[in-house]
Amino acid sequence: MREDLSFFLGMNDRAVLITLEYPPERGGVARYLGSLVNASRGGMRVVVDKTHAAEGPGEMLRRNMFRRAWPHWWPLTGVCKEFSQSKLILVSHVLPIGTAARIARIFGGAPYAVLCHGLDIRLASRSTRKRWLFRHVCKHAKLVMTNSEATAIQLAAVAPDVKPLVLTPGVEQRAFPLRAQARTRLGIAHDEIVILSVARLIPRKGIDVLLEAANGLSSSRPIRILVIGNGPELESLKKLKDKEASTAHGLRPTAEFIIDANDEMLDASYAASDIFCLAVKDDAQDMEGFGMVYLEAALAGLPSVATATGGVPEAVVDGQTGILVPPNDAEALRTALQKLIDDEPLRRALGHAGRLRAERDFTWEDRWNAFKNAMEK
Repeated sequence: MREDLSFFLGMNDRAVLITLEYPPERGGVARYLGSLVNASRGGMRVVVDKTHAAEGPGEMLRRNMFRRAWPHWWPLTGVCKEFSQSKLILVSHVLPIGTAARIARIFGGAPYAVLCHGLDIRLASRSTRKRWLFRHVCKHAKLVMTNSEATAIQLAAVAPDVKPLVLTPGVEQRAFPLRAQARTRLGIAHDEIVILSVARLIPRKGIDVLLEAANGLSSSRPIRILVIGNGPELESLKKLKDKEASTAHGLRPTAEFIIDANDEMLDASYAASDIFCLAVKDDAQDMEGFGMVYLEAALAGLPSVATATGGVPEAVVDGQTGILVPPNDAEALRTALQKLIDDEPLRRALGHAGRLRAERDFTWEDRWNAFKNAMEK
């Protein structure tokens, strides 16, 4: 109870984030929101579902957000109404949290803002009812934000009258371990060329395309493909790795999966690598709204090889911080990777430009200030 009281103190000067995804979950939406809250330095508090097991950044409160009876999300309206004295409610999912915020607003609740991240728009587009509801919630929001220009274009198809604030992700500014120390820790030889990929292992992320492209890469130095992530495709990707290895000729690249890397291990992997590659696919059901891992790689000084789809070209500038290729094209991906393997000066130049851009243009403090200024208008 005392914890709840302290949470409500000064609420009229602060925003409240109500979300279904939050750290320690590792997805892009959770990481985006956790970093924004961190940057707020107490300017935004967080409400999560009662089932959220561990603590994340900022002051957190747990509430019962769902019930068995239909509509399952109805308790969210009470949650939103509870924070009617806050300066603004930020919701991470237009449906259903935005619906609850809209209902609460009609009955005297706080103004609300919504964050659109790509998948939510495509899900809403699947039915006339959801499309109308999505548009209605956005139309009556004080502020609508998207995580990229690409997502803003998707939003315009559903809610053409809404003019969003494009608030691309930032990247946590930090120093990475020394390369030699990172390689020693990970058991990577000093002469290996390491191609790193970090993703949830689902079909859309294109790890299968990377493994196919790797079969045919060549160098006088050993090549290692290092994939960090877990997900439903893990076992099938391991089988594909073995299949590609059995059909390769000559000195073939090796591939390995690390399924449970903490932040320290992840930073060591960035530091130990030479190239970052995530070849996400075109997907009618989902999209890559931006791709925060490309910024992580850039901050570590790695050039990226990526696909020109969704918001990825906003994260990786073709010819400046990396190389973009068409999605679902293993041959084009192989050519781009081989180009960087063969040209160390180019790797260094793209990596250096990427690091400068990540440090200059993608701080979370700038994102929080932009959100705060929009909130106060």
